[in-house]
Amino acid sequence: MKNGIAKRGSTYSYVVRIPDPKTGKTKPHWVSGFKTEIEAKNARDKARVAATNGTYISPSKVLLGDFLKEWIGIHAHTLKPKTADDYARMIDSYIIPRLGKMPIARLRPADVARMYQELSSNGGANGEKLSGRTVEYIGAVLKNALAYAVDVEGIIPKNVAKGVPVPKNDKKVNEPFSPEQVRAFLKEASAHRLFAIFRLAVYTGGRKGELLALKWSDLDFENRSLVISKNRLIVRGESVVQSSTKGGEGRRTISLDPETVEILREHRKRQLEERLRAGSLWNETGYIFATEFGEPIYYGTPTQLFTKIKNRVNLPEQRFHDLRHFHATQLLKAGTPLHIVAHRLGHRDPMVTAKTYAHIDADQAINVSLVFAKAVE
Repeated sequence: MKNGIAKRGSTYSYVVRIPDPKTGKTKPHWVSGFKTEIEAKNARDKARVAATNGTYISPSKVLLGDFLKEWIGIHAHTLKPKTADDYARMIDSYIIPRLGKMPIARLRPADVARMYQELSSNGGANGEKLSGRTVEYIGAVLKNALAYAVDVEGIIPKNVAKGVPVPKNDKKVNEPFSPEQVRAFLKEASAHRLFAIFRLAVYTGGRKGELLALKWSDLDFENRSLVISKNRLIVRGESVVQSSTKGGEGRRTISLDPETVEILREHRKRQLEERLRAGSLWNETGYIFATEFGEPIYYGTPTQLFTKIKNRVNLPEQRFHDLRHFHATQLLKAGTPLHIVAHRLGHRDPMVTAKTYAHIDADQAINVSLVFAKAVE
């Protein structure tokens, strides 16, 4: 042993002397399993500081569930409210019920793999399969927490979740509506007072939360442009407006076609008429999409209305969000440069756009071959 570090077999260990709270005498406590001497030294130094401050806890006594609750309490302040809420939900609903009572020092890759498999098979509320994306998200939360335990707390030698593969469930991919189907949908929706939100979803590709956060001050009728800079969402049952968009692009200005601008003018006119009818009951919030009394519409209203209209026209299964996919797909099919589509969608990295909309249809594949053949003639 050298300066509290010893090599045992192929791994390194450190020893730290911990004061007994009753007698005040110190006792040696060994922690093992480090791959390198440097890792063991770093963990030893953190443990010595904690022991001096009286905050040291043996890794063998720290339950994973307790650590995760403490970690999210600290980490939440560095995240957006919705992200922090999602992290906490993943921890409480999925990780703690399966691994929470296990000491963090005894957690092994096999334990993580079993959790992934169980979640993929029957981790849903009614014993249903969880999507591969959800399981992957749960795994990312666990990996982040364990990385903190290694790099900051120094209570475990390595991140055992790192490298454990997540089972890949078949992803359900909805084909975007065809232009004919979109026209049929918009025609059916045109009589509703909230028709404009569907028009914007189709013709701008805006996310639902971004559209719900729009105010009239974001709209420039004269220059036919719209500023998207906020995102409305639900956090712990409460409506919250974030000062940035989901994709991290922040503030973006997108152009509008003349017909969409006219539809928004009509929408504004209708809202002013509703304001007159409401009288003293009107609450001016400035939102483009508001109730008959000026309050922002309920977050779930566009989704519910979308489903009703879609079913009336007998269109295939889709989500409100798939209107965004339609917008992106049509732009890419028309040959719009990737970076322009990315900006319009609010993707900070164009590669996100490329990965999300990498699929092509048979007509596109044929067209590509004809374009190449013509180019080399």
